[in-house]
Order: sequence, then C-alpha cells, then structure tokens
Amino acid sequence: MKIAVLGSTGQTGRLVIARALERGHDVTALARRPEQVEVPTTGNLRVVRADVTVPGSVAAAVEGADVVVSALGITKKQDPAILVEGARQIASAAPHVIWLTSLGMGATEGALGSLGGALLKRVLRHEWEAKDVSGRLVRDAGGTTVHAGPLTDKPHQDNGRLIRIEDFKPRMIPPTAPRAGIAALMVAEAETPHFADSDTIALFGSR
Repeated sequence: MKIAVLGSTGQTGRLVIARALERGHDVTALARRPEQVEVPTTGNLRVVRADVTVPGSVAAAVEGADVVVSALGITKKQDPAILVEGARQIASAAPHVIWLTSLGMGATEGALGSLGGALLKRVLRHEWEAKDVSGRLVRDAGGTTVHAGPLTDKPHQDNGRLIRIEDFKPRMIPPTAPRAGIAALMVAEAETPHFADSDTIALFGSR
C-alpha cells in the first residue's frame, strides 16, 4: 500500500512513518523542510517537499497514494488556517484521509463534560474553530477523524482501539493516548478501513 504522511516531522508523524514502514508499506513523507525528516536505513521511504500554504504542492505530493495519514499540528505561533487548508487540500486530492485531531474539539465537543469542555476551549481557543472546520472537511470527503486525548510518549501496549463518538460516555478527565499507539491505530485503519466517513475516538487499555 502507498501511504502519504502529512505532518511527518512532528513527534507523532515520525511514529506513523516508522509504523507504516515496519508494516511493509511504501511511504511518502510530506514536509515543508525535507531535511528534518528522519530517514531510516531500511524501508521504502520517499521524502517530498510540500507546504499547505503553497497551492498545489500537497496535491502533487500525494498523487498516487492510496491513503493520506495526517498528524498535522500547529503551535500557538502558527496560523490555525494551516489546519483548514491542509485538510482542504488532501481531502480533495487523496482517495482516503485519516486525520488526527483532539478529543473534546470538533465533532467530539462535549465529550469532556461542560466544565472540562470550557477549560479545553479556553486553553486551545487559538485553534478551536480550525479543528472543527478541518475535521468536517475530512469527514465530509469520506475520511476518518481520530480524536485523541493528551498524547504521551509511553510505550504502546498494543491495547488501542477506535470507537465511534456515539459510543463514548463523556468524562471530565480525558483519557491519555500514547503516540506510538495512535500511529498503530491510524496505520491499521489505513490498511483495513472500518470507519470511513466517520468521527472516531482513540482509547487504550480498558478505559
């Protein structure tokens, strides 16, 4: 399978690349700064310069890919429009998109209860609307959104799963998610889609 990875230089994006290569896929890493992509000694990895702020560059980079897995994120100093434009470009150019986003935002607003939701909105107000719009763009194009709680660097115990948002009971304390586990779930969904045109939540362990 040919998998393109958006947000390939971030902590989670690097793990998505590693997981996809481990599974034997042909991987294309999209990066604004290709020199920052960690190139492994084994596996079929191609690094392509692509920038969501440059019209057409993302569409050209994902041409021929079976699926795009996005771990695209922004800092407080970056324009949140990057998220929206990134979603818009890959949703129109790729046959299928799996898009990582935050639990409690977008389609999962309210998942952390009224108090937790209010606190989250206050902390992440910079990107609040952009997360909602970008998620809807992906889902409306037939893609899958993966909503995750706070990401950690804990080892992945192979105990993760995706559930539909209607199967999640709101809780004030968000469940954490290991980055390696998120990478494994997204690659697994790329290989065998179970949640096309759906918003999902990533859970780990018995929670």
